Amino acid sequence: MLPVEVGEYDETVDTVIRQSTIGQARLCEYRVKLKDEEGFLEPVNEKMVFGTCLHYLIAEDLTGNDALTLLSSMNEWVEIILSEEYDWSLDKVDDVPSFFSELSSAYRMWKTEVYPKLGEPIAVEKKMLLPLGEGEKGMLWLQGTPDAVFEDHIVDWKTSTRAWKQNKADYALQPSLYPALVRQNLGIEVKKFVFYVYDRSQRRWDVLRTARRVKDINASLLTAYDYARKIEAGNLTANPVPDSFNLKRGWYCSANYCPAWNICPAKYLADDVNENEIAIRSWQ
Repeated sequence: MLPVEVGEYDETVDTVIRQSTIGQARLCEYRVKLKDEEGFLEPVNEKMVFGTCLHYLIAEDLTGNDALTLLSSMNEWVEIILSEEYDWSLDKVDDVPSFFSELSSAYRMWKTEVYPKLGEPIAVEKKMLLPLGEGEKGMLWLQGTPDAVFEDHIVDWKTSTRAWKQNKADYALQPSLYPALVRQNLGIEVKKFVFYVYDRSQRRWDVLRTARRVKDINASLLTAYDYARKIEAGNLTANPVPDSFNLKRGWYCSANYCPAWNICPAKYLADDVNENEIAIRSWQ
């Protein structure tokens, strides 16, 4: 199937939904609704920043730059990432030498164990847009940025504090959305997906392969379309108590996890959680 011919994205009337936004909305739509409100705490922690920095090193390597030289100037570019993406600074990072040491070790292991098996990428960190359909005000778009696209598969780098199980890859959302983005933007059919997961507890790279059928991809695109319509209309609802939790507060509805906790009116439930607890941005 050929890519769909559509007009250009118009930020004044069109609505964009990202793959990561869908994941957040699946937990609680209010987290998405309150994102631009005063008091929303953009998340930052060591795990997120470690993953972002490792992604940066790998992307630099795959695009032909000498990433090894970056290992000697970590103070400079890590500070930029912290400032621009997390509104944080290196002087707020606990044990910087250990953080840099593990980051360097993870990248060197990727270079010696993963990179030789990859082949030549077609695209690296390329932002892609896919038209989902028309909304009430303008077009609805899906946006995603695959880490790397190869001839017959898409790759995503992950970092984790423990090993992934295969079902995590099989039920992940990215393999269901990125093939459609790749087809639209690169004109190639790719349904295979490979997660390279750096297990920080074992200091190793694990490989998990998965694939999606056309009906799986279409179902996920419909989900993206439905959420995009909700975002455009501002019709996002709170869901602190998912049905699957037997009428108990979801684990994500807490001061430790939800960045909208301090301003969310839906957090008040008849349970033993202290809704007056103040959430703070913390490296831990």
